[in-house]
Amino acid sequence: MKAHYWIMRKVQALLFLLILGAVLGFPPGASVAVAGQECACVGNGKRIKEGGVICLQIGSSQRYLARCERVLNNTSWKKISDGCPTAEMPPSAPTAPPQG
Repeated sequence: MKAHYWIMRKVQALLFLLILGAVLGFPPGASVAVAGQECACVGNGKRIKEGGVICLQIGSSQRYLARCERVLNNTSWKKISDGCPTAEMPPSAPTAPPQG
């Protein structure tokens, strides 16, 4: 008798949740929280799409290369390396005065 009562309570709870979902407009099996297709991180005042890499400025002195990634359905910065790459120009060769 107790097993039958327990099963009926579970069936009633399941039916209640299905009816509640139908009233709220959720199809059976639907998840309430769904990740968006266009995920982005915010860094240095800009939105960077998932997979994008930037030089992330932290405070006034710390900078590092970071990639926008998804972690547990949220976007987050993953540190790739300390510091940021810089472009340097090679020293220019001395130019000879024009002959004329």
